Amino acid sequence: MTNSLARTNGGPAQGEGRAAPWTPFRDLFGFDPFQNLRSNWAFDYDVSRTETGYQVEVPVPGYKPDQIDVTFKDGVLSVNGKTDRRTFSRSFTVPEDVDTERISARVENGMLLLELERRPETQPQRIAVT
Repeated sequence: MTNSLARTNGGPAQGEGRAAPWTPFRDLFGFDPFQNLRSNWAFDYDVSRTETGYQVEVPVPGYKPDQIDVTFKDGVLSVNGKTDRRTFSRSFTVPEDVDTERISARVENGMLLLELERRPETQPQRIAVT
């Protein structure tokens, strides 16, 4: 385990080290003018550390809460979405200080918001200054 949320699927940063999908443009012209447009289709995510844990924001435009499945197993938080027309999947390694019983998820304004609270014993203790 680590102390930061890390991408577990896709390996390196988005697009790096992946084989390019077949396109007729590459065969005809030797390059694909739409490659950059297509690489932006994948949903990315944002992670921010809060006072009590972490917040992960995953864009899920057009998905309803019942079309999104969030699971936790063996230190990995997985998010899968499926509609009639498209699917997506994201996985994150969860830091050891997260209380896995207190992970919550909600969809709000096209964003999946995951709240990962740290265990109370790992949160900083406030000391009064007099």
